[in-house]
Amino acid sequence: MDTATVAIWLAAAALIVHTIEEAWLPYYQEFKPSWRSLIFNRSLFLEHGPIFAFVIVLAIIGWRSPVIGGLLPAISLTHALLDHGGLSWKSRSLRPGSWTGIFLLIPISIWLYIFSVSNNLFELHELLISGVIGTAISVWLFWMVDQELKNRSHPHQ
Repeated sequence: MDTATVAIWLAAAALIVHTIEEAWLPYYQEFKPSWRSLIFNRSLFLEHGPIFAFVIVLAIIGWRSPVIGGLLPAISLTHALLDHGGLSWKSRSLRPGSWTGIFLLIPISIWLYIFSVSNNLFELHELLISGVIGTAISVWLFWMVDQELKNRSHPHQ
């Protein structure tokens, strides 16, 4: 396995670990279920399974399609900045997933961009297209979470 393939799988693994911290750990802390009921929680898998599948497909496609492979660092970087940086700042408390967002997704994404550009895995237009698409996905996720937070704080509006 070449270094570029390892790099893209590292970014995919980081996003999966981040999703587990963001979804499964808060569920566990709130309900303290048994590990078995936590690991095999159907609703968590139904909600987050598509994210895992999406990330794995992106990693499999990898650098054969730089626009597709470039979505991993784009989504990881912008999601960590918007959702975990922006919404944590807005709510004045760390959101679930902030630790892996800040200390795993951001550094790995920046490293992956540096690695991919220095190894000519992207052409400029591919980098820009994947960056715009990844940012759009992260803005949509940000908006959805922000709406959910507003609905929780003002349930009757």
